[in-house]
Amino acid sequence: MEPVDLRSERLLLDQPRPEDASLIVEELREPEIEHVLTTPWPYERHHAEGFIEHVVPQGWESEREFTWALRATGIDGPAGFAGMIGLRTERPDLGYWTVRAHRGRGLTAEAVRLVADWWFLRDERPLAWECVVGNAGSVGVARAVGFRYTGERPATAAYRDGSHPLSWHGVLDLGPRRRHGGWPA
Repeated sequence: MEPVDLRSERLLLDQPRPEDASLIVEELREPEIEHVLTTPWPYERHHAEGFIEHVVPQGWESEREFTWALRATGIDGPAGFAGMIGLRTERPDLGYWTVRAHRGRGLTAEAVRLVADWWFLRDERPLAWECVVGNAGSVGVARAVGFRYTGERPATAAYRDGSHPLSWHGVLDLGPRRRHGGWPA
């Protein structure tokens, strides 16, 4: 499948580009990120380049994983890069991260809504989400989008050390979206 761009008034979701690599490396070296993502640590430039050049295109081609760069519209160059979102189709589930300078603006929730809307036009299976216990930012996005909290259990995805850390889980169903209670504080 060819990559698909998604748009809203404030966002463009498109493919990560080689010129995004430096900012991706800088953001994924942030100490707070180390324990919440499955990415290699320390994250090096060759990791970003390999991801952009090989992993992302192969994911689209095989239709196993769709990955987008979040770009805040109206901002030119690397400053517009606001994060990443990926949807793995096997389960299906999604994950995301946001550049520090763009956190708290609602851009990630907006991106998740765009991706979910696109997904539900293709497939009616619910979208799963998980994050390591304590990742309040990820919880805030999932709750804002309308995910329903389904509990605390080991992560489905193995982390770089092979472990499955205790994680919060949720699901987003096709249909009207509303905020659900029961989320961890």
